[in-house]
Amino acid sequence: MEDYTPQQLKKWIQDLFDPDTSKEELERNAMTLAHIRQPEALRALEEFRKSSRGKEVEWIGCAIDECVFGLLSPENEREEKDYVRVELWQRYENEIIEMEGKLEAAEDRKKQLEVEKEFLQNIEDHAPEGQPKLTVMGSLGGIDNLICLEENKIMNLKLEIEGQEFLLEQIEKAIESPFYRKYGKDQIGVEIHRNSEAWVEEDMDDELPF
Repeated sequence: MEDYTPQQLKKWIQDLFDPDTSKEELERNAMTLAHIRQPEALRALEEFRKSSRGKEVEWIGCAIDECVFGLLSPENEREEKDYVRVELWQRYENEIIEMEGKLEAAEDRKKQLEVEKEFLQNIEDHAPEGQPKLTVMGSLGGIDNLICLEENKIMNLKLEIEGQEFLLEQIEKAIESPFYRKYGKDQIGVEIHRNSEAWVEEDMDDELPF
């Protein structure tokens, strides 16, 4: 919605908090504010939701989401760059979560191997000659290499996480708009998608050989 004056915006916001405003007017004002691309409209809706009459507009949460959607839809080069920076922020964070999962798995695997090594060493002298002895010795023979592999994996993952955390820290600082920094990560790519995403997915499907 673009055809309004600052005075009208101020009046719509005031009426939200006027105890004499009817339920019907509250709903009308909330719907109007939801389609205004102004931070003060969003702030008013959020404050109204917390007010004593907030529950009178059952869909106030949807109105807030609609207002956020409008404010996060880029309309200039600066906002477009911030939009992309938020996408990078999300990607870096997801990659760290994935790495941390791999790190935890490697640490668990190393502990399992160490416990297994201790167990095999304890029974080695007691194993009967023949196949039982050969099985224990064979398992022990390669276990140090397996532990070493997990140790290297743990070391590399820790370094990768350290580097990725630096990227995450810097991309968050690079987001110029406080609004994009506050709302973008939870909305962009989750509730808000680029118009081109459907075309990209369609092109990828066309390239599949089956």
